[in-house]
Amino acid sequence: MEEQNFKSHLGYNIHMVSHFLQNAYNEKLGEYGLTHSQAKVIYYLANHGQQTQTDLQKKLHIKASSMNGVIDSLLKHERIKKRSSSKDKRSKEITLTPSGEDLYDRIVQIIQSMEEQLSYGLTEQEKEVMVATLKKMKDRMQPVSTGREQS
Repeated sequence: MEEQNFKSHLGYNIHMVSHFLQNAYNEKLGEYGLTHSQAKVIYYLANHGQQTQTDLQKKLHIKASSMNGVIDSLLKHERIKKRSSSKDKRSKEITLTPSGEDLYDRIVQIIQSMEEQLSYGLTEQEKEVMVATLKKMKDRMQPVSTGREQS
């Protein structure tokens, strides 16, 4: 059987960049007691307002079991509030607390810093081509059930 050199494969390299990027995010966010998933929830709520837990799961592509842990941790540290929906008592609405809102600015700073590090040495044209290519790939790989409306 012929040995495969996965290091020259596109999927392998995308996975490795994603892995290193997530580790770097978690390290920087850890300084504020946050994980990457928790920061995604805070960022999304800051930009889109109150959401149901189910909508957050779908929009952020986080499994229900994982989202429960994320929500519980954010609640424990008083970064979000959770209450029953006025429209549907079975549904839970999530909003940011002032503490969560304060973290948003830090999260944006970390994102900007990581973007600079990630794109260091690339021309604007290289970044545009890479983003366009990655969006095409994401659209093909994204499960249909989650909806393909995000860019």
